[in-house]
Amino acid sequence: MIKLLSSKKFIIVLIFSLVIAPQLVVAFTIINTSTIRISAQVGTGTPSTGGGGGGGGGGSSSVSTVPISMPTTVNFSGMAYPSSKVTILRNGSVVITTVADQQARFSTSINNLDTGTYNFSVYGEDSNGVKSLSFSFPVYVTAGTTVNIGGIFLSPTINIDKSEVKQGDDLIVYGQTIPNTNLNIVFHSDQEILKNTKTDITGLYKYTMDTTPLEYGDHIVKSKTIVNEEVGAVSPELPFIVGLVSKKKDNTVTGCGTLRGDLNCDKRVNLVDFSVMAYWYKRVSPPAKVDLNGDGKISLVDFSIMAFSWTG
Repeated sequence: MIKLLSSKKFIIVLIFSLVIAPQLVVAFTIINTSTIRISAQVGTGTPSTGGGGGGGGGGSSSVSTVPISMPTTVNFSGMAYPSSKVTILRNGSVVITTVADQQARFSTSINNLDTGTYNFSVYGEDSNGVKSLSFSFPVYVTAGTTVNIGGIFLSPTINIDKSEVKQGDDLIVYGQTIPNTNLNIVFHSDQEILKNTKTDITGLYKYTMDTTPLEYGDHIVKSKTIVNEEVGAVSPELPFIVGLVSKKKDNTVTGCGTLRGDLNCDKRVNLVDFSVMAYWYKRVSPPAKVDLNGDGKISLVDFSIMAFSWTG
């Protein structure tokens, strides 16, 4: 059963994405962030000049303008992990990949776009092949416009060495983000427990948690990158159990898995996946992974399937 609150949210987002969003002529994000900057610049053609001048008693001159077709470009820039692979998706399909530099900075461009609304997603992969959360936003572009999307700050990756840990044993939390920065490790228990660590020059971090203070039962851990004393980005949440025995976590990196509706392979079904499906609503030849019921079109049936798998 889908909770009533989730259903209401789903319907509101459906109406917004399918009815309101295509009419917008500005760029916006659907994932909140305090760092992203989006701007647009409309290209203007450079005129060519011609004509002649007369001497003596007089003359005339003229200037003719020749319109020049300017390219339509979307530029992406931000922070990932040092020397990491960064992937850009357009409407759910990979369109370009790039590699961040040793300071974790990346930049890339998509050119020759037609006028329209595009759902872009950006994610990174750390040195262990673990993916970040996807940073996703729909953007409306017009011909001859350059859209600059900067300040993208990809979430830290996070992993743990045990799915269940015997109370009192150590739990190792590790991952990757920008280099030489402070990081908070947050354990959600009866009382939130906050631990501090720092990344090395490669952006890697590791924290060993003594689980003695943690009560028996289910727990969640996440990491937060701290930049200029403010939270820069937050990792996915990982569940684990404090029990009577320790069990090693299977950290094999796999593809999308079996979660229906996970269109960007981040093991979650949320607004990122919804925006991709909304783009293909009533369009011809949707990708097979978007067409959840395999009938060759995107309809409310596909949205219903996605709603059933919704994780938020």
